[in-house]
Amino acid sequence: MPDTVVLLDADTVAGWRRTEPSLEQLHRAVSDLTAQHPDVTVAVLADPSIKWALPEAEQPAFEDDIVTRSVVCAPAGTKAGVRGWIEAVAEAVRSDGAEPLIVTDQVIEGVPVVRLSSVEGHFRFDLEGAAPLVGRTPSQHHRPRRTKRS
Repeated sequence: MPDTVVLLDADTVAGWRRTEPSLEQLHRAVSDLTAQHPDVTVAVLADPSIKWALPEAEQPAFEDDIVTRSVVCAPAGTKAGVRGWIEAVAEAVRSDGAEPLIVTDQVIEGVPVVRLSSVEGHFRFDLEGAAPLVGRTPSQHHRPRRTKRS
C-alpha cells in the first residue's frame, strides 16, 4: 500500500467557515490532522498572497512558517498559476510512489478531495471517504459569474 500525502490548500483551510483567513486555524487543522492520522505526510501549500489576507498580527508568523518550511508557497510566475502548481506537486507525489489526497476548494484533476468538518472544536479529516470531484472541469469551477444588470 503506497504512502499517503495529504496536501492542504492553506487558503482553503485558513479561511474555512470564516470571513477572513486565520493562520491559527490553519495551525490547529494541521495539528488535528497529524493527531488523527499520524501515518500520513502533510504538506501545506499556499498562494503567497494569503499573507496579505491574514490579520496583520499573524503575518510575521506566516513568514516564520515559510522559513521553517511548514508552509510552501507557489513560486512567482508559476506556469498555470497556483492551481497548476498544486497539480504539479500532486504529480510529483505520485512519481515518488505515494498517493496524494487534497483538502481544497479547487478542482485538481485526479486527486481525491478530503472532506473537512469540525466536531467539538476539532477538525476532522475524512481520508477514507476522499474522492475526486466528478462532473466539473477546472474551467467550469473558475469561470467568473456574471450578474444581470437591470
